[in-house]
Amino acid sequence: MEVWRQCAHWLVAARVLPAGHRASSPTGQVWDLAQALRDGVLLCHLLNALLPNAVPPRDICPRPQMSQVRLRVDN
Repeated sequence: MEVWRQCAHWLVAARVLPAGHRASSPTGQVWDLAQALRDGVLLCHLLNALLPNAVPPRDICPRPQMSQVRLRVDN
């Protein structure tokens, strides 16, 4: 199994990536996982799953799509 698929399945098992996410499906592509990780919100949730309160909830953008918009504006 490809490493990115293993990662996607691990993120689902860690309850960070929603069950049934496209990245973990048989037809998923590495792009699907990259998009899920792109803005860092998922990684913040992973960190909190591994080490509770490592990233305060107030520091996590509740609307990740806005992070992508901001990234485009800032660059």
